[in-house]
Amino acid sequence: MNPKLQSRILACLAVLCWILLFHSQTNLIIMASAIAFLTYPFFQRLNKKFSIWFSVGIYYACLALLFIIPIVLITVLVTPQAVNGYKTILLWVDKGLELPPVAEQYINHVYIWLDAIPGFQDLQSSTAEISGTIKRNLSKFLQLLLTGGISFAGSTINIALQLFLIIFLAGLAVVYAKTCYKLAVRITGLPQECIDRFIIALQRAVRSIFLGIFFVAFVQGILTGIGFFIFGVNDAAFWGLTAMICAVIPILGTALIWVPIAITVWVGGSFYSALGIVLWGIIIVAGADNFLRPYCLQKGIKTSIIVLFFAIICSIIAFGPIGLILGPTLVALGIQAVEESDYLLRKAEHTE
Repeated sequence: MNPKLQSRILACLAVLCWILLFHSQTNLIIMASAIAFLTYPFFQRLNKKFSIWFSVGIYYACLALLFIIPIVLITVLVTPQAVNGYKTILLWVDKGLELPPVAEQYINHVYIWLDAIPGFQDLQSSTAEISGTIKRNLSKFLQLLLTGGISFAGSTINIALQLFLIIFLAGLAVVYAKTCYKLAVRITGLPQECIDRFIIALQRAVRSIFLGIFFVAFVQGILTGIGFFIFGVNDAAFWGLTAMICAVIPILGTALIWVPIAITVWVGGSFYSALGIVLWGIIIVAGADNFLRPYCLQKGIKTSIIVLFFAIICSIIAFGPIGLILGPTLVALGIQAVEESDYLLRKAEHTE
């Protein structure tokens, strides 16, 4: 048998062993791989100055701090406000989603005005039924949200274990990066310069994804919290953190937070504060998203923002939340594959 074919079969066997070992942890593998792509240059610099084991120790320590410091800051700064926000929502649900007196007055004025219109009596009863249905569904949604929050808080051990596995797998990937490189060359049969260009394209893509999705979400959450603080919203840090989480959701994003808050402030009698929140959300928060996200994503992935947008949505539908990373990465991989195909074809034609 051809030695090259034997080598390729053994390389495929090695990859298959790892796939069977970690096939149930696909999301963790994708996250760890993305982190490894981002941090491998840092590990290379460490490895040039120190021994391999000392470099690995420093790498793991830095990676752990990268996760631990934000968690500690959120726990110290936001948890008290999160508890207050949780109690506020729980109290509102217990009261049957009772609206503030000012809001009730607004609604009564509308009913009085519409009551003068002939035939509104039937419409009024239909409106009351619709209002009751909305309240029941909203109550179920809020109760589900609260139950999910309790479940999330109760699964901290599982979350900590997953973070540990992500850090461990990322370290494993950077330590055995050269072995992975050899396997990629042997399995694909592509020239090493092609594999190098694929690696550079993936590194740029992952860097752009983290900046364009997660860093922009962080910026939007900070801006949302600042806006809430300026316009006197209680528990601004908690709602800013919530906006940060919602910012990664395509289309809706932070509007899921600042629109209901603005409505709540308005029905509470503070019209100008509500208007300020809306303008802040549209101009500052959404403006930052519209400017930073396309700039960051297109800097590392050579395609239009529309293609990236639909790739993210389709990958979220297909793969869940991990599609935020997987979708743009697959687009970058596909684009690079086309470029390499053209390059190899031109090279073959030139040789002939």
